[in-house]
Amino acid sequence: MKIIDRYILKKFLSAFFFTVILLVAIISVIDFTEKNDDFINSHAPFKLVMKYYLNFAPYIANMLSPITVFIATVFVTAKMASHTEIIAILNGGISFRRMLLPYLMGASMIAVFIFILIGWLLPKANKERVAFENVYVKDQFYYEGRNVHLKIAPETYVYMESYNNQISTGYQFTLETIDGKNLKK
Repeated sequence: MKIIDRYILKKFLSAFFFTVILLVAIISVIDFTEKNDDFINSHAPFKLVMKYYLNFAPYIANMLSPITVFIATVFVTAKMASHTEIIAILNGGISFRRMLLPYLMGASMIAVFIFILIGWLLPKANKERVAFENVYVKDQFYYEGRNVHLKIAPETYVYMESYNNQISTGYQFTLETIDGKNLKK
């Protein structure tokens, strides 16, 4: 690895992580302002809210990683072009294809990092994050309808006297097949 490779790789990775941290911080602040009323109304403890955002950050970082790689690449290349570093590199005998090597190395490092994030860190973080949202953010849905009629096929209808969505159980269930105005089954 040449000095120029280390230089470009360092700039690329630092731009990537800076962009990820910046976007995650902005999105977390926006998400907090949006959900703050829910936290207050459900009396969510501050410690659990902070833990929620520690689990929320890797989820958002993973979701934004493809676009942040693109942003970091454009930013680093544009900055090098504005300082005429690309011209100096090309005059030094390095081709454009050779200049891509540090970008590919950086993208490979980021890919390994994201692979580890998706495989081991995110499942645990998402489990805690979704559990917190179900308790403190999302309203519980209770279905209280009676005499439920559903059409499930062109000639097939379902009837339930009542349905309890908490235990996924319908009472007085009837499956009917109707042809025109005649009841077949």
